[in-house]
Amino acid sequence: MGRGWYGPGYGRTYGGWNNNTYYVPAQTYGPVINAPAPVNVAPAPLPQPARTTNEDFSMLPIGRQRELLLQALNALEDDFARSPNGDDWSRQLQLATTAKLVGEGDEPTEPVTRARLRSVVELFDEVAANPDYRPVSELLSFRSLQAGLREFASEPIGQARGRLSRSADLLTQQLKTWPTGERWKDYLQVAWLVGTEEEEKLDMPERLVRFEKLLAKFDRVKTDEQFQVVSQEPTFGTAHTALQVFVRELRVFIETTENAPAPNLPELKLPELKLPEPKLPEPKAIEQE
Repeated sequence: MGRGWYGPGYGRTYGGWNNNTYYVPAQTYGPVINAPAPVNVAPAPLPQPARTTNEDFSMLPIGRQRELLLQALNALEDDFARSPNGDDWSRQLQLATTAKLVGEGDEPTEPVTRARLRSVVELFDEVAANPDYRPVSELLSFRSLQAGLREFASEPIGQARGRLSRSADLLTQQLKTWPTGERWKDYLQVAWLVGTEEEEKLDMPERLVRFEKLLAKFDRVKTDEQFQVVSQEPTFGTAHTALQVFVRELRVFIETTENAPAPNLPELKLPELKLPEPKLPEPKAIEQE
């Protein structure tokens, strides 16, 4: 997860599946204990997940995001299938409904769909916050799906701010390796791109002015041949693109939401989570010699 402050008023995003890397949920957990407990696994350390590619989920195309979400969802269904009460968990976490809401294609999700998915994320958060349900919340499939849904369901401006923060953080790490890196960090005001608490004190029009000035500075560096040593750096290009997208989303946000009535979204109620009380198996008595 990126270390930046994503700024208030955008809706927070928590992308970066396991430090900006998507992991395939492992399929080889310990044996499920045949007891009325939620998805119990053997009391051994979780296996290391299998790494695929170093993908930042938030920066992937919508179609690829949907593909990874459905992979994580299917992996969680597989994990639940190993439990005697896995069907209860699948229903309570609304996995079938979630699969339909995630959908297919390359088009962004509608506001109502994002709102419904955020209600599912609340269910996942409720499970993750309950220590009694750690056998479930520590499943890699659960954690991957929770993180991905949170990112996927966030508002576009929140997604754009998160991508900018993470890309600026990568640029910061690169500049740290340069002898002149500190001066470049100051000139490009990378700390503002990562995120500062000062941003919280600005209203949206003021933020737009501030980030438009930063974008103009990045544009000048990009077009000036004497700065090619910086502009040709991949991390600079990624941060530049993320800044362009964020400025665009800020403009859209101000145009469409400032002084506008609240959207007429359906009321969403979080269903009560009713699951079996976790019961650990009775320890086997030690046979007397």
